[in-house]
Amino acid sequence: MIGLGYAFYLLLGTLKFVLFSFYTNTAFPVDLFFMNLGGMLLLSSWTLLIEWKKRRWIWLGLLLAHSLLLISDMWYYRYFNDFLSVSLMSQMMQMGDVSSGFAALILPKDFLLFADSLIFLGFLFFMRQRTFSVAKKTRRKTAGLTFLTGAVLFAVPLSYSIVKEDQHLSRSVSDMRDYYQLGFWGYHGFDLVQGIQSALGSTDGLTKAEQQQVDKNTISGTSGAAKKPNIILVQLESFQASVIDQQINGQTLTPNLNNLKKESLYFLSFYHQTHEGRTSDAEFITNTSLYPLKSGSVYTRFPDNEFEALPDLLRTNGYDTAAMHAYEKGFWNRDQVYQNIGFKHFFSQDDYPKQKKIGMALNDKQFFEKSIEHMETLKEPYFSFLVALTSHTPYEIPKDEQQLDLSSYEDPMLKRYYQTIRYVDGAVGQMVKELKKKDMWDDTLVIFYGDHDSGLTNEDGEMQQKAQIDNAVDAFELDRRVPLFIKKPNQDTGETIRENGGQIDIAPTIIDLLNLDAPYMTGHSLLDDEPNLTAFRDGSFRYKGYYYEAKLTGKAGNGTCYDVSTKEAVARDMCRPQTKQVRNDLRLSDAIIEKNGLE
Repeated sequence: MIGLGYAFYLLLGTLKFVLFSFYTNTAFPVDLFFMNLGGMLLLSSWTLLIEWKKRRWIWLGLLLAHSLLLISDMWYYRYFNDFLSVSLMSQMMQMGDVSSGFAALILPKDFLLFADSLIFLGFLFFMRQRTFSVAKKTRRKTAGLTFLTGAVLFAVPLSYSIVKEDQHLSRSVSDMRDYYQLGFWGYHGFDLVQGIQSALGSTDGLTKAEQQQVDKNTISGTSGAAKKPNIILVQLESFQASVIDQQINGQTLTPNLNNLKKESLYFLSFYHQTHEGRTSDAEFITNTSLYPLKSGSVYTRFPDNEFEALPDLLRTNGYDTAAMHAYEKGFWNRDQVYQNIGFKHFFSQDDYPKQKKIGMALNDKQFFEKSIEHMETLKEPYFSFLVALTSHTPYEIPKDEQQLDLSSYEDPMLKRYYQTIRYVDGAVGQMVKELKKKDMWDDTLVIFYGDHDSGLTNEDGEMQQKAQIDNAVDAFELDRRVPLFIKKPNQDTGETIRENGGQIDIAPTIIDLLNLDAPYMTGHSLLDDEPNLTAFRDGSFRYKGYYYEAKLTGKAGNGTCYDVSTKEAVARDMCRPQTKQVRNDLRLSDAIIEKNGLE
């Protein structure tokens, strides 16, 4: 009967993994099943040493703890497409003010993950009058055999996975690849070890090979631009490219940004490269031309490191530099990071009006208006970096500011998203008009870009359904493509550029336009004649006419290569040369960040 109770415990725990994979739409291959089962045996074998009266309640507690970890991973995955990690603990304190966005991801069905605890509690109630006595020697043998069985079930598929991957775990570029390679318990155990190592600190610098790569990837200019233009760089919150030129019930969603294309460079195939840090990742990538970390955010993990960032470079070349963000100065360690990467001024919540918040902070119309006033106090030439906030999830906007008829839509969050996008578009139009009125437009380099997707691009969502997405390429474009507008000084005619690029290329593009020498940059100018390799944290990428989708459950490099024009899968050889380069670039960026390699 004791064996039956333990088997019932294992069955409930295993079924929970199946439900978890179904809810997250993640793969559940046979090797993952055996590693997860092996992990359960390893972690619970010690309970077999304890008498039945205590042991049964320990099993119930383990089931509850297991469910709590699974449901936390699941909620986090819905927002970030990744699982929780120790390094995320440093940014948990930063998420309180955006928790309403996460709350929208919680579904009533999720709590079925706790149903096993109720079932097991019923089992214990049914068995409450029965007592079992097993000799200590037998309990020790049973526990030892269970531990050994768990070790075999875990080690065999893990060994096969390592041989198949032909790489050390420490060289993985994706947390999700670690999960498929190590299983649920192995992933969290390995992450715990890495977290402890990170907390203890490392004095190792870049290897000789890494340093050579850094030295090779510098940007050379001449003496700089004849006249240094002012620079205004604006990051728009949750702004997807799919909203540009979009019509809803005969209504234009972004009329002002559509018009901006007539007097600027518009990049049709520009992508966000953010990961778990989302908005902070976008800021970091844009200003440093480095990739985000595979786990956590640079802003919370390494706020004091040296990055030879764009603001620092511009400040060295005579620019007055200012960051503008109408929120709490210390949120996501922005006060530390901004100062560290070269911003002389930081205009934050206390420097803006307190009235008329929309969502998290001051509405974008007043934010842009007041930011222009702050710019007028700067010494020319200046570099102003603005981080807008109105269109932040969960997209709260007053009824009197809602301008669109969205009666044909059902998802309330999607409707709120489109309403906030229309509002922000109006704020951008008002900002452009004000800059022109104050003679701050013509001679200025002005850039608008989106920081990341809306979080509403999932396969079952109404956004995908309305867009009639039926292939991997279109799903990728909807999820990853964000707008980029670059209005060069004295530009008055527009141009659409189709070559692909990403946020990592913005700083090199600005440096190219200013014709400056620059330190290490991972990205490349969007305005040169060379094709850009646009990589993402999971190893996927865009290059020339192809999109490569990494397969995290298989060997690195065995993903699917798509022709973007036909949207059909093509021979993997068409993408193979870039797959290794992407992994190397991600690893080098990680090494630079984690080892403070640019110090």
